[in-house]
Amino acid sequence: MKSLFHFVLCLFIFVGCNSSSNNSSGNTSSKNGGKFWQKMTMHELKDNSGMVAAIMPLPSSWEIHIPPKNGVSISGPDNIKVTDFAPKSFMMNYDPNLQYAYEQSGVKMREMPSIDQLVQEDVVPSAAKLGLSYVKHYELPEVSKMDKWYSDQLYKVGPTETYNKAFGIDFKNKEGDPVFVILHVNSSKSEYLQNWYYMSSMLEADADEYELAKKQLIFALANTRYNLEPIMAYNKKEAQRIGQSWAAFNKKMAARQAAFEASQLEHVNRTNAINDAIMSNWKSKNAAMDKNQEQFVDYIYENENVQNVETGKTYKVQQGANQYWMNNDGEYIGTKSNTYDPNLDDNMNDQKWQELKKIDK
Repeated sequence: MKSLFHFVLCLFIFVGCNSSSNNSSGNTSSKNGGKFWQKMTMHELKDNSGMVAAIMPLPSSWEIHIPPKNGVSISGPDNIKVTDFAPKSFMMNYDPNLQYAYEQSGVKMREMPSIDQLVQEDVVPSAAKLGLSYVKHYELPEVSKMDKWYSDQLYKVGPTETYNKAFGIDFKNKEGDPVFVILHVNSSKSEYLQNWYYMSSMLEADADEYELAKKQLIFALANTRYNLEPIMAYNKKEAQRIGQSWAAFNKKMAARQAAFEASQLEHVNRTNAINDAIMSNWKSKNAAMDKNQEQFVDYIYENENVQNVETGKTYKVQQGANQYWMNNDGEYIGTKSNTYDPNLDDNMNDQKWQELKKIDK
């Protein structure tokens, strides 16, 4: 890896916050290592629309920098600073037919390794470039719990097996002072596909304040509270994006297939009848593979094949409805009711709707 871990704390990555404000909270009376916890302040973290996405408890003397200053997103007295690093994302496809398509598109695949292997292969070498030497790593169950809760709320395509863990990694710098890294690892895996990524933040502080600062940062991440409304808005947008991305992918693959078949046809025209028969057999097999791939993709993305009975055109829609209707702009709606007719619904703005019939392909 050419750079260290990730860019932001788990919260900032998920919600894309762009502003913060403070709501005061009472002093804590807990004493830790001879030092009292500082007064905590609830910071409002807002998304790009200005909506409060979450609140995070941090010491009142700490300051959140949005955008980060030279990579530093949080700073405080006693040389306290939290530096964020860009996230690293990967994927692995287990279907041989789709592996070829992804490889042709330039997508590099990597299966998620064990945490011990990930730390030693990715994190430790990157940290060494910053003059840090590895000491140990361990799970942060309280932060893992919050990471998993947030992941469970997010839109997912089909049934998946998820992995959401947070780990603390202890380092020492060249002067022998301790440095702390929080590593978040997230994976979503289906029968044929795995998407995963990791991200991290690094805490530095004066030696006599380090342990307290470390505990307060972990406390803040474990006690972040999220607003559900921005999550719902994100889920709706993500569902639309995935549908559009898949349509673009199909178009690209169709163009590649068309170009390939054109070159093969030119070759066949220059060859004899034996090569022509071979090519005919190849096309038959390729068509069967394309059909299998389409059926597999429809299963993964829960697509339904429908047809406009007036025009004969076919479309793909999201499964889950008993009836589908499409207007003249190509927009469709689905309903579980077998008797609903949008043409009779005054709320549909007098649009003309044509019923779509389910078909098997």
